[in-house]
Amino acid sequence: MRIPCPHRRFTGGPCTGAVRPTGYCDTCGRDESAPGLPPLPAAPEDHGPAGLLELPLLDPGSPAERLAAAEHPVRIVMTCSVKSCDTAFVPPHTAAPPPDEGYCPACGARYSYRPELTKDGPPLQDQYVIRGPIAHGGQGWVYLAEDTHLEDFVAVKGLLNRYAERGAAQAGEERRSLVAIRHERIVQIRDFVSTANADGTVSGGYIVMEDVGDRTLSALVESVRRGAFVLDIEHVATYGCQILEALSHLHGMGFLYGDMKPSNVIHHLDGIKVIDLGGVRKAGSVDPPPVITPYFAAPETDGTKPLTVAHDIHTVGVTLGELARWAVGDDVPGLGISSFRLVLARATADDPEERFGTADDMAGQLRGVLREIRALRGKRDQPEPSAHFTPSTELLGARLGSVPDYAHWLRRPLHSRREAPPAPTLDPGTPTPTEIARRLPVPRPYPGDPQAARFGVSSYDPGQPLAQPAEGERSVEICLHNARLLLGQEGPEAPRAAHEQVEAAAAIPGPGPVRQWRLSWHRGLVALREADVRVKERQALLEAAHGHFSAVHRALPGEYAAKLALAYCAEQVGPGAGPSAYELFRAVHARNPSHVGAALGLARLALARGDRTAAVRVLDLVPDESRDHTVARVAALRVRAARLASGDRPLPGPGEIDAALAALAGPVVAGDEAAWLLRTELYEWKLDAVRATADPPPRQRTWPRSGLPPPPVPGERAVRAELEQCYRWLARQRRRPAEYERLIDLSHAVRPQTRF
Repeated sequence: MRIPCPHRRFTGGPCTGAVRPTGYCDTCGRDESAPGLPPLPAAPEDHGPAGLLELPLLDPGSPAERLAAAEHPVRIVMTCSVKSCDTAFVPPHTAAPPPDEGYCPACGARYSYRPELTKDGPPLQDQYVIRGPIAHGGQGWVYLAEDTHLEDFVAVKGLLNRYAERGAAQAGEERRSLVAIRHERIVQIRDFVSTANADGTVSGGYIVMEDVGDRTLSALVESVRRGAFVLDIEHVATYGCQILEALSHLHGMGFLYGDMKPSNVIHHLDGIKVIDLGGVRKAGSVDPPPVITPYFAAPETDGTKPLTVAHDIHTVGVTLGELARWAVGDDVPGLGISSFRLVLARATADDPEERFGTADDMAGQLRGVLREIRALRGKRDQPEPSAHFTPSTELLGARLGSVPDYAHWLRRPLHSRREAPPAPTLDPGTPTPTEIARRLPVPRPYPGDPQAARFGVSSYDPGQPLAQPAEGERSVEICLHNARLLLGQEGPEAPRAAHEQVEAAAAIPGPGPVRQWRLSWHRGLVALREADVRVKERQALLEAAHGHFSAVHRALPGEYAAKLALAYCAEQVGPGAGPSAYELFRAVHARNPSHVGAALGLARLALARGDRTAAVRVLDLVPDESRDHTVARVAALRVRAARLASGDRPLPGPGEIDAALAALAGPVVAGDEAAWLLRTELYEWKLDAVRATADPPPRQRTWPRSGLPPPPVPGERAVRAELEQCYRWLARQRRRPAEYERLIDLSHAVRPQTRF
C-alpha cells in the first residue's frame, strides 16, 4: 500500500512522494514522523513580505555563537604557495588529505592553511583583539575581532595561505578596491593593518571591515533545508534587486565583481551585503587573473580573459536560480513564476549579446516581475512608470464601454409588431489588428541613438515625419518614428512603406541588445497592420505578429506593455503555444487595476464563454481614479443588461436590468443625450427579457381574433411604454426628416397596443 508523504515541498506544494518501509520519503527524503517544513499561510496574499522589496529582519547572532559554529579546517583544495608551481595537493601528489601546513611535495615550498591569528596573540595594531576565526573564502581567513577604540566588533580578513605569492597581490587588489568603494549594499572597509618581518620588511596585511554577520545566502539555504527558515520567491527577487544595485555601483566605478554566488552575499539585518571583494577587478584587467567559480561563471569566461558586465549578469542569474530552487512560489497563479524564469533565462543566455546590457536593466525587469508576483497574490503596490514604454493615449477595446450612437438604430430594417426581432446582441468591442497596431504603447527612444535629443525637445511633434540628418550617423529611432506614422495611414501602401522603414533601421550598425526588442516590437506592429490589408494571409500575419511580440516579452519580462501586446495577439490568433490571452491580460490587470484596456480584455474573454458575472466583476474593479473609469462603468452596465452571443443564459432577468437602469440614474455618463441612448438600449434588452419569461413564449401563443398581436405578458406593457418614450426622445434630437421618421416608426412598432 502506497503511503503518501505528509510533508510539503520547499516550493510550497505538497510532496508527491511515497513513504518507504524505512519511514523516509522517496522524493523529499524526510522522515515521515519528523516535524517537516514550517506550515505556510492559507491565503496567497499572506505569503512573503508585506511590503515591496522587503526582507525579514535577521539577528546576526552573538559573537560566542558564531565562534562556536565556525569550521576551522579549510574546505578547499590546497595548492602550492609558488605561482609557477601551482601544484594541487591531491593524488598522486598526496595519498591522503594533506596536513594544514607543511611543504609542497613537488617543489618544497612552504605553505600554511592554518589561521594565522589566534585569540591568544597580541592585538593587531594595538587596537583589534582577535576572538577567533569564523569563516574562510577562496582567498582568506575571516576573524572576528573587537575594536578596543570604538568598542564594537569588526571582521578581519587575512590570507588563507600566509606564504602564497599571489595571495599578497590578491589581498592588495582587494584592499585597493575596498578603499575606493562606498555603498550600502557592499561591505565597508574600516582599516588596513600591515605586518612586518623581523628585518622590517612588509610581509602582508589584514583588511579590517564592518562586521555584517555570517548569514550568507548559502547558509540561509541550509536553514531552509533544515526547516528553520521559509524562503519565498519574493525574497529571492528582492535579493536579486539589491545584489544588482551593488553591482551597478561597481560597474559605474569601472569595476567588475567576477565571483557572485550565494556564499558571497550576507543577509545583514533587513538587507544584503556583498562581501569577498577579492575577485573585484578593474574593467579590462587580467593581472592578477580573475577569480571565478566555474559553476556560476559565464560560458565564455575561462579565467584568462578580462571580466565583462555580461559575465557578472550571468553569475547573478545563476545565483538567483539556485536560490529559487528552495523558495516558496507554487501559490503564485498565472505568469508570475514564468516571468521570473524569463528574467533568469535572459541573464544566463549562452550568447553574452543576448543578456541584459547593464545591471540596472536586469534590476528593472526583476523589479517588474516582483510587482507582478505580488499583484497576482493579491497584494497592492504603487505602480512604477515604465522606463521603456510611453502609455498610449487611445484605449483599445473601448467599444464595449461606449454609449451607442444613433446609427445603432437608424441602420435597422423596419418591422411590424408581430415580427418584432430580438434586440441586437452585445458587441464585445474586440479591437481589429489595425486598431491594435495604432494604439499600443510606444517604445521610448534609445538614449544612445545619435538623434535621441530630437525626441526630447518641446518642438518634437509625434505626428510629423522626421528626416535623417544630412551628415553623420543615421538614426534608428527616426526610422521607427516614421514607421509608426505610416501605420496610421490608410491604403495598402502604408504598411509596405512602414516595413521598409523598420528594415532600414535594422540595417543601421549599432548595439544589438538595446535595439533588438525595439525592432521586434515594430515588426509586430507592421504584421498586425498588414493582417487587415492582406486578408488571405491574415492568420499567418497574426501569428507572425505574435512571434515578434513574444520576442519582446522574452527580452522584457517585467514590462506589462509587452504582455499587453501579446495578449491582444493571442486573442486574435486563438489557443496555441505560449501564454493564453487570459493569463496575459490577468498579469497586466492584477498589477495595474486602473488599466482599463486589460480589464476590457478580461471582460471580452468572459463574455466569449458566456460568463456575465465574471465580466462585470473585473470591470467593477477599475478604480474611480482611473483615467478611463467611465468606459469601465458603461461597459459594466451594458454587460449586466445585455443579450449575450454565447452561454447558457443569453439574457439576464428583468430584475438585473432594472438594477442597471437604476444605476444609470447616477453619474455614469455625462449629459442627457448619452443617458437616453444608453437607457434605450437597456430597455430593448429588458423587453426581450420580459418576453422571454412568458410561459409559453410569446411566439407560441395564439389569439383567436385574426390580425391582432398576442396579448402582452405581465409587465410587457409598461416596458413597451418606456421604450416608446425613449425612441421618441431620440427622434426629437434628429434634424434630418428621414432619421426622425425612422425613429418614430420604431416607436410605433413597440408602443403598447390599444383599441382606440
